[in-house]
Amino acid sequence: MAKAAGKNRMDSFLSLVVGGAAGFGLVVLTSRAWRDCDVTINSIGNGPTLLFVGVPVAGVVNIVLFSVVYRTSRSTKGGKFLMPFLAAAIAITIADLALFSWAGTPAGSPASLCPANVPPWWPTWIPT
Repeated sequence: MAKAAGKNRMDSFLSLVVGGAAGFGLVVLTSRAWRDCDVTINSIGNGPTLLFVGVPVAGVVNIVLFSVVYRTSRSTKGGKFLMPFLAAAIAITIADLALFSWAGTPAGSPASLCPANVPPWWPTWIPT
């Protein structure tokens, strides 16, 4: 029984580290896009919006999604580490691209410097 508890702790730790890092990366990417395109979400400023809304939302979505996909892949396919990890990483990458497309390039911001609020450094082959 102790081995199963240690496995769950390691899975939880991995979910926190990878999901938290991916969430932080999404917030940094969104912040950079908003800064470069001069997007203003509210009169308070973008910093507090990203800190109090962006970080918790991105963190929770990434941590929960990574945990669910990783643990499900490990239990159903009997995978050791690499394939469940890869499946979970792909899942949070797709989710982060969707979140960035929705929040990072807000269509409701007409005063943007960038066409369609997509920053010039964003690769054209990745849809937003």
